[in-house]
Parts: sequence; structure tokens; C-alpha cells
Amino acid sequence: MYEPTVPLLPILIGVGAVALYVAAIVFAIRQVMKSAELNSTERSIWIVAVLLAPFAGALVWYALGPHPFGLRAGRDPS
Repeated sequence: MYEPTVPLLPILIGVGAVALYVAAIVFAIRQVMKSAELNSTERSIWIVAVLLAPFAGALVWYALGPHPFGLRAGRDPS
């Protein structure tokens, strides 16, 4: 009787990659929630961005911070 074996290393690498991906998203959302620079509208926009486009949203948050290109939501530009 032949029992096929599943290689364990690719499965472990995949599980590790998914865990890191989820951890990055959770970390980004926590940083958004803790940011004192954001008003409630901006905070909501960031959370939606991170949830709907997790890779891009998290990458923009990490790279450019809470106000990329100086954009502010719900405030008059001065």
C-alpha cells in the first residue's frame, strides 16, 4: 500500500508567510488606532484602506505615515 507523503517544509513556509502577513496587517491597524495625529474620519479611512488593500495600505502607512503627501481628511487646508 502506497501512501503519498506531503512535503512539510513548503507547508511550514506557507504558514509562516501567512502568519507574518496577518501580523503586519494587525500591527498596521494597531498603529492607526494608537495614532494621536489622526481624527476619527482619518482613522476610519486608514482602517478601511488597510483592510480592503492590506498590502498596499500597510505599505503606505509604514512608508509615508498617517498623512501621506500632507493630505488631511475633514480639515481645511491651511
